[in-house]
Amino acid sequence: MRNSDILILGILLGSFLFFYIARKVKRIKIKRMLAIAKRGEKNAISFLTKAGYDIVDIQKKQKFTVKINGRPYSSYVQADFLVKKGGKLYVVEVKTGKQTRATTAGVRRQLLEYYLVFNPHGILLLDMENGTLKQIEFQWQKKEYSLSPLFLAMGFGLILGFIIWRLIN
Repeated sequence: MRNSDILILGILLGSFLFFYIARKVKRIKIKRMLAIAKRGEKNAISFLTKAGYDIVDIQKKQKFTVKINGRPYSSYVQADFLVKKGGKLYVVEVKTGKQTRATTAGVRRQLLEYYLVFNPHGILLLDMENGTLKQIEFQWQKKEYSLSPLFLAMGFGLILGFIIWRLIN
């Protein structure tokens, strides 16, 4: 075996070993994140009941259909908790770690998706890192239509029609 063969074999073996170890490290990190999230969700039950909410459902899946070019595609959204308080239904999203702010794009989209699919009274964002519960509300800028130009046009048309009718008769 030549030195160049040994070098190539070493590079291939080293690359394989590097990617194998990197993959294992990534799996360990994901398992840790999932364990933290599971622990956060367990603590969330206690937090919500102490705050006066009744747990209605855990990990509730809600199906919906998206039509693309008229063709229906089924999908679902899964909420961490459905809770009730004062006869009102809320969807609760439990966050642990870095993505706990409702102003970040991913979290905001997720909460908006819950709002549109579950149609609850409100959305609650439970930050287990800081022990805070925030109520999230969405508002859309409604286009205001004024009826005054319509009534003005109708009045003008009525007067014009009356004048023409009087001229003809």
